[in-house]
Amino acid sequence: MRTWPLALLLAACTACGVSPTGVVGAGEAARGFVDGTPLYFVRNDRLVPVSRPVGPLEAAEAVELLIGGPTEKELDRSLATRLPKNVALRVNDGGFTLGRGAPMPVDGRWLPPVTRLSRMATGQLVCTIAAATAAKRGMTVDDVRVTVPDKGQVRCKDFD
Repeated sequence: MRTWPLALLLAACTACGVSPTGVVGAGEAARGFVDGTPLYFVRNDRLVPVSRPVGPLEAAEAVELLIGGPTEKELDRSLATRLPKNVALRVNDGGFTLGRGAPMPVDGRWLPPVTRLSRMATGQLVCTIAAATAAKRGMTVDDVRVTVPDKGQVRCKDFD
């Protein structure tokens, strides 16, 4: 007699009309809220987005922070930059060009103007510019194409 109420309860709970389905793709996994514009630094030869509590930033402002290098806390997390301190750039939402720099004193020595960037330094610039542009336009970082000297238009994911 006591099994009757339990059986009725189980039948009611399982007959709700929802049928099982397979795995349904819903896009990229959530990454959490990022306040500001991510800057892309390097750890173990991989690009790593780092949120600074400023922003949103214009692309040129984000690149200026990027060129300034990682903060002490970011250095403690083994983050670095591959951008030379004496790089001269012109930056906008669409991309960047290397400026005609002059020799510059850095850490007690004169460095010649930068005429080429490493692949990782280029990736840092592309991803940081893409992140700033994406935030401004309400897009994802990988949907933004950035014009790079001698390479044309590239995306951040081209540097994975």
